[in-house]
Amino acid sequence: MRSDDMLDKRYETLLVLVQTKSYTQTAQRLFITQPAVSQQIKSLEMELNVKLVRYQRPRLTITPAGQELAAFVQRIQVQANKVVTALQHPQVTRQVIFSTTLSLSEFLAPQLIQAIQATQQFRDIQCRVTNTQAALTAIDRGTSDFALIEGNFDKTRYDYQIVREEPFVAVVAANHPLAQQAQVSWADLTAYPLLLRELGSGSREILTNLAQAANVTLAEFSQTVTINNLAAIRQLLLRGAGISFVYRSVVASELTTGKLVTLRLPAGELLHELAVVYARDSFFAADYQRWTQALRQPGN
Repeated sequence: MRSDDMLDKRYETLLVLVQTKSYTQTAQRLFITQPAVSQQIKSLEMELNVKLVRYQRPRLTITPAGQELAAFVQRIQVQANKVVTALQHPQVTRQVIFSTTLSLSEFLAPQLIQAIQATQQFRDIQCRVTNTQAALTAIDRGTSDFALIEGNFDKTRYDYQIVREEPFVAVVAANHPLAQQAQVSWADLTAYPLLLRELGSGSREILTNLAQAANVTLAEFSQTVTINNLAAIRQLLLRGAGISFVYRSVVASELTTGKLVTLRLPAGELLHELAVVYARDSFFAADYQRWTQALRQPGN
């Protein structure tokens, strides 16, 4: 049995219509008539008492409610396929796909993969490194089973497990002019180039919020250098090319050897939650909870 067979055909029609934004193409893909597509959508709207589609020739627009419902249907289809496969073939090793942010790919994702390997249930483990927003979108679309993220997210929309709180620190090279100061102000920081992640990354959002809390914008820095690669940021830091804000674990080795140092800000050290995030009421929530618990163990 396929997940398509478990859902009302009208929901499948809505999902295809959202993808094609065309009654004609939807009808062709589903092998039904165009009036049948229109009738199914209208029937669904009447039953739910929600406007899903607006059509003003020649333009078809999916309403926000329609987009949200289609995303939910897609998640259900993907999860239903996994559940049915697991029930039909309980002895067959499974596949798991998860997204992780760039920062966490450096120190938590490898530990998570080992935790999954330890179960000996999964022949195919896929880890996709991306930013926070893309990771959440992948959950919404059902293309990732869960995500390991550090960015902010809507906690009413997803289920999640907090792995731990990680220090988010300002870092410079040991020979940087600010390195010897007992405490630095944001005015001190803005006099130097800022090395930061790209838009959409959790680290950048956290930094932006941190600066705003101090009534500072990123535009006030003498220069900003945007890089979507942590290795490059570390190299620039070591060369004294500027300051950056990262998780302490990302630069733990360089801090231990004294090549990089953290700066002390007036507000003190910021701790930020790292989380495993997944779709609400996921059938596989017990797996995610067990793997999160493994990440919490001493030494991880």
